[in-house]
Amino acid sequence: MPTSGGTPGTTDSTSHLSRFVREWLKDNDMTERGLAKRARDPDTGMQLQHGWINSLVGGTISRAPELWRLRALAAGMVLPARRLAELAAAQWLGVDVAELHNGQRSEDAEVVVVTVPPGLTDEERKLFLRMAEGIARQIRP
Repeated sequence: MPTSGGTPGTTDSTSHLSRFVREWLKDNDMTERGLAKRARDPDTGMQLQHGWINSLVGGTISRAPELWRLRALAAGMVLPARRLAELAAAQWLGVDVAELHNGQRSEDAEVVVVTVPPGLTDEERKLFLRMAEGIARQIRP
């Protein structure tokens, strides 16, 4: 079972949200303080502190973030909160989820959520998803 983000022995492969935020900061040439200034939960108005973001990026947070923190982080990164929640689930709960859409990208599209078998390489994961999509096409081309 995967360890939490703050537990010794956590590897980069199990720190999904931490790694994602670290890479996002680098790719967007932004500091943790800069992200904190933008990271306000649209529902509660609560704002993230740069120290919390630093702990997240450093992998020292020992439990999954509260929903308001994920919403604030998503707002600061201009990303869907659901995406960050999936990464948090992978990091703290060991749940790796992939969504398969029926070709539509609207709110009323049918979605199948598939639990990806643990231990797959990136290439094996991509193959698994292609196989699941192929099954869906065979049922209803």
